[in-house]
Amino acid sequence: MEEKQLSEKESLQLISRMIYEAKNYFYETGMPALVYGFTVLVCSLLTYAVDTQMISFPFHPFYIFVPVFFIQAWIQYKEEKKKKAKTFTDEAIDYVWIGFFLSAIAAFAASFAGLGYVIISIILFLAGFATFLTGMISKFKYHIVVSFVVWLLGIISFFMLNPNIYFLLATAAILVWIIPGFILNATFKKLHHGN
Repeated sequence: MEEKQLSEKESLQLISRMIYEAKNYFYETGMPALVYGFTVLVCSLLTYAVDTQMISFPFHPFYIFVPVFFIQAWIQYKEEKKKKAKTFTDEAIDYVWIGFFLSAIAAFAASFAGLGYVIISIILFLAGFATFLTGMISKFKYHIVVSFVVWLLGIISFFMLNPNIYFLLATAAILVWIIPGFILNATFKKLHHGN
């Protein structure tokens, strides 16, 4: 098999990525995680309130994700433009979460099959898996520990196939996205203060 020759520009980009990877280059504000986490939290609590007939809502609360998806994509795009380099770690973690989102969307097919609350169980297991991979790739122990907690929530969810399952999803949102989002934001401010 013939090796592809890199252009001068591609070679410099590759060297730059490797240098930033070796220096543990960090540019992550945590905003995408916070936006997603708070959306999951709010949608979970609203859906619980709708399902228990505490409130009425003009549409299914999880449809709030449609505009939020575009807001989050815009925030992510702005962050990517500010990065000096996209490291191999960044890229691997991006692929993990793209896989999670595509799988979570596919899991909604369960609602058309009349499986209802099982969707939440599937999403909890997917979130646990994506969090575990993120922790292993980034060597962030918090994510590794949380992945096991989220898998446990997934197991518990099989015994809670009723509106209370949304409290498990809300808990996962806090653990998987909101707390790490605040950690990333604090780290970002510390590293880039004054820049």
